[in-house]
Amino acid sequence: MMIRTASSILFFFIFLTSFAQYRIEGSLQGLNNENIILLRFFGDRHSFLDSTRTDRNGWFRFSLPEDTPAGLYSLALNNKPFADLIFNKGNITLKIDWNSSSLPEFVFSVENLVYYDYMVRSDIFTKKYAQLVDILGAYPEQDSFYYYTGAHFDRLQESFRDYTELILEEHAGTYVARMVRSDRPVMIPAKRVREDYLQFMRAHYFDEVDFTDTTLLNSNIFTGKAIDYLKFYSLQGIGKAGQEELFIQAVDSILLHAMENGQVYDFLMQYLIEGFDMYGFDNVISHIAGNYEPAGACVDENSKSELHKRMESLREMAVGKTAPPITFTDEHGQPQGLGSIDKELVAVIFWASWCPHCVSMMPELLNLYQAPGLPSFEVLSISVDTSAAEWNRSVKELGLPWINYAELKGWDSKAVKDYSIYATPTMFLLNREREILARPVNVTELKYALERSGKK
Repeated sequence: MMIRTASSILFFFIFLTSFAQYRIEGSLQGLNNENIILLRFFGDRHSFLDSTRTDRNGWFRFSLPEDTPAGLYSLALNNKPFADLIFNKGNITLKIDWNSSSLPEFVFSVENLVYYDYMVRSDIFTKKYAQLVDILGAYPEQDSFYYYTGAHFDRLQESFRDYTELILEEHAGTYVARMVRSDRPVMIPAKRVREDYLQFMRAHYFDEVDFTDTTLLNSNIFTGKAIDYLKFYSLQGIGKAGQEELFIQAVDSILLHAMENGQVYDFLMQYLIEGFDMYGFDNVISHIAGNYEPAGACVDENSKSELHKRMESLREMAVGKTAPPITFTDEHGQPQGLGSIDKELVAVIFWASWCPHCVSMMPELLNLYQAPGLPSFEVLSISVDTSAAEWNRSVKELGLPWINYAELKGWDSKAVKDYSIYATPTMFLLNREREILARPVNVTELKYALERSGKK
């Protein structure tokens, strides 16, 4: 009996330890009896992980399973993050004074102490660095102040580099060390700031970024570095076409570096596509779709990733391609198609009554629709709504005089899938042959596309 009991106790102990949990807990002074959320970073986005309530003294606790990945997390109130923290297989205890602008105080978490110290010092360094770069780029070289400033610039960089090296040495193997190694700025000699600052940064900005470290996907490191890198290719006064050419160069550089790891490469490819799609840089998107394939592209139809499908749809929906057919019902309930619209140009607009950007855009579109002097065009607005009542109410209140249609299947609507719609509003301008002439991101761009088509 004693042997069986000992075995049972041992089995029970193993069972419990297999579900070992970590804790993120602390005090939110001034935030009593409130629901707070724990969010997980993935790139520049948050995803919900857990929620809890503070007690009457502001105390809270989250319990995390043993398999919770290391990375950057956020505490949030009403879905608005108010404190970031690193979780790396260890308990965290912190205090935050809700009525103060002071930073979180970590009672138990060395990594987070190091992380916040790094963030504060990095912010100070970045501000000084930017000001000195401006001075070195514009101040007369013959002046003694220029040489003094250059020497100070070099010392500033060396001092910050020594600080980061100390973190890497004293906290080797920690998640904060991984973040610091890839996040810290590249050093540039003061004498090269004046000569070729942009060229140097374009060539060396990613020198120390570890694209093989997939754990950094659980932070904002890769997305932050990509956004900062694009700034070196962003110039004023060169027009949209010229800017797209420069961004294509930047994309090639980013993805070339990211090819060190397929997972990071796919992530950054999708991130860049979504970003350029949001701002209507169609030529950049077409370049990515035409020149890059997701990692492991040789897969069967059933196992294709969302990125594979997105890339294929981008190629199919590029400017110059024939738009997929759309079947809709007219006011008499009769089925119609794009070919039944007797206009040289058709603007296909995907929108929803619950989308504030869509609703605010409609009066502008109505003004354009009624404006004289533009080529004759029709609007086919396709709703992503699921509620007939909400859709009909919005159409009536907004006074939309064009062709309005909704399957009321939301994102599962056939036209939404055929046109690979991921966000609203999304617009396409089609010609008589129903080829895609443009993919405007707003009414101003639609007007420009209409004017341009009238000159051909």
